[in-house]
Amino acid sequence: MENKLYGKTVIFNGDSICAGREDCGSWATRIAKKNALSACKNYAVGGGIISEGLYHASGCLRHSVSASLEKMHEEFPEADYIVIEGGTNDADLHSHIEDRDLRGNFDPYDFGGEYDRTTFAGALESIFYRATKYWCGKRICYIVAHKMTWGECFKRRRAYFDLAIGICKKWGIPYLDLWNGCYLNSSLPWMYDKEKNAEENEAAGSMYIDSQHLSSRGYDLTADIIDSFLKGL
Repeated sequence: MENKLYGKTVIFNGDSICAGREDCGSWATRIAKKNALSACKNYAVGGGIISEGLYHASGCLRHSVSASLEKMHEEFPEADYIVIEGGTNDADLHSHIEDRDLRGNFDPYDFGGEYDRTTFAGALESIFYRATKYWCGKRICYIVAHKMTWGECFKRRRAYFDLAIGICKKWGIPYLDLWNGCYLNSSLPWMYDKEKNAEENEAAGSMYIDSQHLSSRGYDLTADIIDSFLKGL
């Protein structure tokens, strides 16, 4: 069968889930190797957000998928696949900043392009508005991260992802919901052992190294799912 990804250019952007780690790679490294891509770049950075203008506790500006979209287009104007991931850190910061709306919302009939990029919803809308112009006719998609952590944090993250899916549907952007589309769950002890540290979970073959970040085995599983998803676009 024809490999639709063979020799293509694929670029990624997101947070630590998409960025992966030097010791175990990422979705991008696995997909690039499997499909002999002509070019592949992963712009994702740990702690990254979809929205713009939020800072780390250290005072450093957080990596923003929205703010880095122009750099992606400048470096890869002819990219074949543009893969966007993110929202976990936007959701986590929601409870720490009370003086403004970080979540935002969207009007299903507004395609004007004037969106508030300081909110999660506005920034994601702006990403799709610009991306569909920058890479017109190319494959643009969004990935909802796998299940992670528990309690109120779990619920808040899922609420952000549900909002993201609504925005994807508005813009006609294909999305892959790993949260509901694969069995990974860090609350299950055979996937993540709270009594072990990251190195011990990795060595034991766990799917997670902590309550949200994947092990090599977890990346192997999800990369295969993403690979199939991209080939179906």
